[in-house]
Amino acid sequence: MVNQVMSQSPENQIPLVVDMDGTIIKTDIFMECIARLLRRNPFSIFQILFWWTRGRAHLKHQLGRRVKIDAIALPYNEKFLTWLREQKIAGRKIILATAADIKMALPVANHLGIFDEVMASEGVTNLRSHNKLKALVARFGERGFDYAGNSVVDLGVWPGARKAIVVNASRAVARRAAHLAEPGETFLEGYSPFEIPFHFFSELFLRSGYLLSIVAGILLALAFPKANVEGFAWIAPALLVLAAKNKSGADAFRIGYAFGLAFWLSTLYWLLLIPVAGFPILGWLSLCAFLALFSATWLWLVSNWKGDSWIARWLWSLGGAAVWVALEMLRARLLGGFPWSFMGVSQAHMTPLIQFASFTGVYGISFLIVWTSLSLFSAVRMVFEKPKSRFAWQPEIALPLFAVAGLFASGEFKMQSPSPDANTLRLTLIQPSIPQNLIWDETANSNRFQQLLTLSENALTNPTDLLVWPESAVPESPEVNYSNYTAITGFVKAHHVWLIFNSDDFVPALNPSSNERYDVFNSAFLFSPDGKCAAIYHKQKLVMFGEYIPLARWLPFVKWLTPITGGFAAGDEPSQFEINSSGTSPGLTVTASPLICFEDTFPQLGRRATKNDTDFLVNLTNDGWFGDSAEQWQHEANAIFRAVENNVPLIRCCNNGVTCWIDAHGRVREIFRSRSGDVYGPGAMTVEMPVQSHAQTFYNRHGDWFGWICVIWTIGILARQKISMGAKPNIKEH
Repeated sequence: MVNQVMSQSPENQIPLVVDMDGTIIKTDIFMECIARLLRRNPFSIFQILFWWTRGRAHLKHQLGRRVKIDAIALPYNEKFLTWLREQKIAGRKIILATAADIKMALPVANHLGIFDEVMASEGVTNLRSHNKLKALVARFGERGFDYAGNSVVDLGVWPGARKAIVVNASRAVARRAAHLAEPGETFLEGYSPFEIPFHFFSELFLRSGYLLSIVAGILLALAFPKANVEGFAWIAPALLVLAAKNKSGADAFRIGYAFGLAFWLSTLYWLLLIPVAGFPILGWLSLCAFLALFSATWLWLVSNWKGDSWIARWLWSLGGAAVWVALEMLRARLLGGFPWSFMGVSQAHMTPLIQFASFTGVYGISFLIVWTSLSLFSAVRMVFEKPKSRFAWQPEIALPLFAVAGLFASGEFKMQSPSPDANTLRLTLIQPSIPQNLIWDETANSNRFQQLLTLSENALTNPTDLLVWPESAVPESPEVNYSNYTAITGFVKAHHVWLIFNSDDFVPALNPSSNERYDVFNSAFLFSPDGKCAAIYHKQKLVMFGEYIPLARWLPFVKWLTPITGGFAAGDEPSQFEINSSGTSPGLTVTASPLICFEDTFPQLGRRATKNDTDFLVNLTNDGWFGDSAEQWQHEANAIFRAVENNVPLIRCCNNGVTCWIDAHGRVREIFRSRSGDVYGPGAMTVEMPVQSHAQTFYNRHGDWFGWICVIWTIGILARQKISMGAKPNIKEH
């Protein structure tokens, strides 16, 4: 009888219209769908922006088609729901009216089971604010409904309602609503303006693992120059694996991709400093998007390995390190190779530790870091899984710690070994610091060449055996500009000095089908004190989109994506420059092997360049393209390993830093600094470099044997996973 009276009361005859986002649920389902779609595929941001151009209702409709709503897991406003259920029991008609798409609203309505009708956006009209008011007035009449909402958007609906029921809103919204309609019940307890942003952030970054992976990527970037916080490299892989814990393989791939983007976008920021309009940002984004695939692949392979025993976890950590190295091997070779900032390079200034590279190459240091990091992950995991066992974590980390300690000790002992008596070679390195915007200014060629000669003239106040100029210091090839040839030959004769410099070399084309009469090589030249060209080296590894255009024959339009108009030919073998000293050590004959630009970042190239009789490597590089940035220091860190791997000193002569010489143990002995104290300005540096016989390293004799073992190991892991997946029973649902 009581229920009948309640259902017949005038109050219960007025329909109760309820908003969904922020009212029934404490989040915005539209924002949740965007977060979930981006979580599933970050590149869907471009789809979202395209759909948005066709209207907000169309965007919601497309999201509703692609994102499944888990109504059970949504954060509901339980106190308000309790009141709604009481209204339903009292016989009141309750309508869900939301700006969300109908495909988003129906799962919530079906789950709650209290709504008599659902009104929502359906791809054409966005049922929000004034649009919602218009639809409700047409359906129930002016002041013919009570409306429950939560935000300033609902201030456009309350003027047409009989009562304003304010839920999960600020008191300012409640006061404004009270002036638009008769005040009704309020549910303001626990309101926070950060609730919806928090749920969006949590869905997109926390639950997805993206935030932790991005943090790990930035930490790894900080392990490299200029920050040089080497310890971050030892924890970054562990954090990345933690971010993918309990995630699917596809999710792990996306998390690894986010890590790679964070690392490469931050560490290669200096690409944006290239003084060419438009192209730097395109190249920066494209290169980083490509490089991020390697970390994504690594996490996809590593995150799904299972095993509860110590042996299984130990094999997992070793296998994960092997996969990392295998991917670095691939990166050093794919599409010409980009061996920049391998994991091991982060420890370039941990000199005792990196002596191990003379045995395994830089890949061994990368392996050690990743193995240790994954073992650390297992150790922390044991702390949480077995809190009552005080020593459960120790076996997980013991072996890599012993390995690190042993390698440090052996490296320190190796560096302390007495060196045989050595002759000394005096070298003068010129750093002209030429602004790159002058490269294309032909009117400035003569001036900058004269400045180079003046710098050299001032530096040669004392006898010098070898003068070195960096890449791009000579504005025009002596083969083309005869005055440059005359100036160079006259200069070396006058000072009776050997000279290594960089310029273009023109060789008659060997390919009869080519339209070019000459092949142009980026080259290093050795001129003797009598003014003759004694040797030439042709650069073997060319910079993509800087010195050649990939796939230009099959995809001609690609040339419009780069500022270069032509391309260099690639050399096919190293060269040995033989220099006879007549200055500081008369009668001394030394052999130098040149590398140009970023060739000193390639382990396999440095090894090929170092023969049994090679006394030192010499790198001619520009690096002026990237301003006064971390690029110069990153380049130096990469180059250090070529000295250690092959047990020979490395001379680096750069346009604007880091001009230096590195001994056979990878110690940076001297760095040029300008009068202001930085490494980027113009000037010259004279060094006294010991020249002595060197023992051929295991790496120099056998090459990337360790890296290839890791490649084979990785292939075995892939094969095993393929077999185990194929062995799973095919269970059909009935």
